Amino acid sequence: MWRIVFLTIHSWLWTSQPAKVPVLSYSDSLLLVMQQKPADSNTVNACYAYGLSVLPEEISKAAQAFKRGLNVSIALNYRKGIADFACHYMYIQDVKGEYMASLKLLEKAISIYDSLGLHSDRATAICYKGMEYQQMGNYPAAAEAYLEALKLSEQLDDQSISGLVINRLATVFIALGDYEKGYHYASRAYDSGRKSGNLRRMALALVNMGNSKNYSGDFPAANRLYDKALAISRQTDDSLLVLSALTSRARVYTNQQHHQQAIEAYQKAMQLWPIPDAENQLVLYLGYAKALYSSGQYRQANTYLDKALTLARQCHSSDLLKQAYLAASDNQAAQKNYKEALALRQLYEQLNDSLTGINSRKMVQQLELQYQSEKKDRDLAEQQLLLAKKDLQLQQQNTWIGIFLSGLIFLVIAGYLVWYRFRQKSYRQRQHLQMLKAERTVEILEAMMKGEEKERKRLSRELHDGVGGLLSAVKMHFCAFRNERDWLHENESYNHALQMLDEAIIEVRKTAHNLAPDQLSRLGLANALELFCKNASHSRQLQISFYTNGEIRQLKSSFELSIYRIVQELVNNIIKHAQATEALVQVTQHQHLLTITVEDNGVGFEQSTHPHRGIGLKNLEERIRSLNGQLTITAIPGHGTTVYIEFNTSATQPIQLQPVF
Repeated sequence: MWRIVFLTIHSWLWTSQPAKVPVLSYSDSLLLVMQQKPADSNTVNACYAYGLSVLPEEISKAAQAFKRGLNVSIALNYRKGIADFACHYMYIQDVKGEYMASLKLLEKAISIYDSLGLHSDRATAICYKGMEYQQMGNYPAAAEAYLEALKLSEQLDDQSISGLVINRLATVFIALGDYEKGYHYASRAYDSGRKSGNLRRMALALVNMGNSKNYSGDFPAANRLYDKALAISRQTDDSLLVLSALTSRARVYTNQQHHQQAIEAYQKAMQLWPIPDAENQLVLYLGYAKALYSSGQYRQANTYLDKALTLARQCHSSDLLKQAYLAASDNQAAQKNYKEALALRQLYEQLNDSLTGINSRKMVQQLELQYQSEKKDRDLAEQQLLLAKKDLQLQQQNTWIGIFLSGLIFLVIAGYLVWYRFRQKSYRQRQHLQMLKAERTVEILEAMMKGEEKERKRLSRELHDGVGGLLSAVKMHFCAFRNERDWLHENESYNHALQMLDEAIIEVRKTAHNLAPDQLSRLGLANALELFCKNASHSRQLQISFYTNGEIRQLKSSFELSIYRIVQELVNNIIKHAQATEALVQVTQHQHLLTITVEDNGVGFEQSTHPHRGIGLKNLEERIRSLNGQLTITAIPGHGTTVYIEFNTSATQPIQLQPVF
């Protein structure tokens, strides 16, 4: 049963390590990698993967693969591969009972992992060292190794290793008879497996929990735990775990004297055939034989006891061979074959005595281990001195590397500065060209606006002095004519014509003032706009309201004139196109932000089909853009139009126009 646990644990840890070649599913694919030329670290990993894939059915092939991996690692001076060999080959040595040899290899592996800074691998090797001590029966040393590995894994926050070590600590306490503490550690291992979703760890932990309950006499609880372990083991599709759960449950039935249930449990375990490991077969045969002869089926028990004896000799498992001799002797005695029973009993006694000698040798081996430990300390000091020399050489190499990197960084920085200066120069040139283009555009707009203002002044003067004066002279003649003829005072047609003449004179004056608004300089922007709105809505069906929030600070005259023309253009558009009855002009100023809103309740228009159409609107957009302003038009068919204009008066560089009136 020990090798069930060992192989399951070893497969977890090996597959969880970051391999340098993909883990392949078929032995043939691994063999191809093993045979590649020239050999490299991929070859080493393939050798170890192949050895694990054929265990435990073909131990000799596995041993050859592991040794080839070691030889390639030595040839390449691949130190991690040398250390990995110890963690893999220990299974081969354990089958032969060479536990001391495994411990020596593991000590070397731990030292290599430590020097390479592979702390997770080091913790794993320390855990394996504890497993070797446990197989030797040295439970205090095993517990010490497990606790050291647990401390290191917790420092690394490596849940895979800590969960494994906790499970192994549970087996130590169970073997020492401290079932309560064994159950405690097994429960912790189960919780760790559940949190990480590791079904194999959960199954092994449940088996250990069941063993604690079984050996303490709580058979119902043990059965429940074994059943749960069996269910989880089947989910993993791991025959070794299923076999462990089945044989553990069968032992409970045997301890309860429920021989028929024990036989049925062992028969279910038999269905997992072929069982790959000879030792696992031995445990199964021995347990099944005990259940058979306990129920009186002596002949069938003989068959499985003979198989168990043969396998025990092949596995070099002295403890299981001793149990097989004793069970076979009891079975022969139950059949009244006392001669055979006596011979088997004598073999049992001889082996039992030899095992006592083995225990003595184990004590000597422990003393030797202490000596070897002191020797290793001295060797370690020498290695540290050697490492110090190598560190000095490494520092010198690092100095040259630092000088090279510094030079490289300097060249990179210099190249970047040259590129950056070239980029900035190109950017400034593009900016200069854009500025010249913008200045040219502003000059053109300035010339156009000057021309417009000059033409407006001329038209205003002609209207005011020419047409206005002519109309005033006509009115004077009409009044003189009425004074000469009294009857005209009562003539409605005459009076109506005279009234129309007055209105014409007023309209001419309004038009003249709109063309050349001298009220801007006299009244200021807000009052001039208010007067314009009042005049524009006089004697019309359109009522234009003007609103301002607070005082509008005085701005440059050219800028104010541009604002006045923009509002004038928008109001004229409402009069011509909007068919509106009400309109609102709103001017507000907050710090350096001047906003103008012009809205009406007219017919509006469809923006998607008429996006800012017309020369007037395009000219308006150009004028606003030249003043560094932003224009937003919102129009809804049947619901009017809203125009929102925004100027930043601090950043605005208005066109310097000199009014010509």
